[in-house]
Amino acid sequence: MSTLLVIDTSPSRGAVSRRLTQRFVAEWTESNPGGTVLRQDVGTNAPDQLNDELIEALRRNPESVNEYQAKALAASDTMIDEIVRADMIVIGAPMHNFTITGPFRTWLDHVARPGKTFGFNETGAFGLLEDKPVYVLSTRGGDYGNGDPSEPHPADFQSNYMRHIFGFMGLRSLSIIAANGLDMGDEPRAAGIDEAEHKIRAIFAD
Repeated sequence: MSTLLVIDTSPSRGAVSRRLTQRFVAEWTESNPGGTVLRQDVGTNAPDQLNDELIEALRRNPESVNEYQAKALAASDTMIDEIVRADMIVIGAPMHNFTITGPFRTWLDHVARPGKTFGFNETGAFGLLEDKPVYVLSTRGGDYGNGDPSEPHPADFQSNYMRHIFGFMGLRSLSIIAANGLDMGDEPRAAGIDEAEHKIRAIFAD
């Protein structure tokens, strides 16, 4: 039985990115009857930003931890376990100031962990997660391209970063579906959403 992990990263409950993840879930569920949907609402329930105690716990694997560190480690382990368990991942990712949201960045700090999702050898870093499809539903106020690395937009600092950080952990099969023009007026907004929804439906057309 297949499992889909849904990660919402917008701090706004009415965000278009959440509408798009819901569309993705509906299409996926129709194609995977009986499948399991896991959810991480990073946008409204972000982990704590890194501080000295969390850096020690999450990065250095200390022999002993305090109660605060133990709680953070357990939460991080749960986030990573859901990534491992999933057969496919979809991320609702608004573009904030040309990159990812603050809560999303903090979440990455808690899941990009040495010995858990990446390691090092004599040639450098390598990912420890098994590759699987990751779809990023990127909502943009302006028109910043479609996230294609062969046609990069100079103001899109989101797409390459996500490819790099997820690839760093082993998740190299990442695709970006962009909804552009959401703050450019009614017509561009509707066109951007329609294009993204069309691309979502196309994933499951077969």
